[in-house]
Amino acid sequence: MKSFKIIIVLLSLLSFGFSSNKTKVKITSKSEVIIKGKSNINSFECKYNSGYLEDEILISVTKNNSRTLLEGAKISIQSKGFDCGHKMITKDFKALLKTDDYSHIDINLKELILDKKEIIAKTCIEIAGVKREYEVPVSFDSKNSNVKGVLRVNIKDFCLKAPKKLLGFVMVDEHVTIDFNLFLQY
Repeated sequence: MKSFKIIIVLLSLLSFGFSSNKTKVKITSKSEVIIKGKSNINSFECKYNSGYLEDEILISVTKNNSRTLLEGAKISIQSKGFDCGHKMITKDFKALLKTDDYSHIDINLKELILDKKEIIAKTCIEIAGVKREYEVPVSFDSKNSNVKGVLRVNIKDFCLKAPKKLLGFVMVDEHVTIDFNLFLQY
């Protein structure tokens, strides 16, 4: 979920026209990452503690027509950094992410593709030791230096099993949505 940080950096480079191919970027604590899901009974939201996002990264950027290749745009977020607003839901969510065995979620932003009306971020996300590649549509607001996007994920793609509660009466849907609104600082 931190490949979003890299997306922000790249988008910023594109909109500000930096001539250098390396830059340092930091995601500020104003940023939000929220994972939304539902069960057959209710819905839930797990928010990431944005205080964990304060790391600065150095990214190399290479432009090639409508594509921007990124190197070093790798971030690692703490899987324990999520709070679902209820102690038991948070505990179940952390168990789902296997936080005892996999303390981090790794995100590698590999490339940005500028299409006619949108920006596509090509990312590789690793959760619980399983890597998957995604193309995420993002928007960038140069005035506020922020990047927004939504990624829909099936937890089965990462070999994760949706929890069942009350002898299977309450079942969590395997599809979740990751909403992010990241604010950058250069």
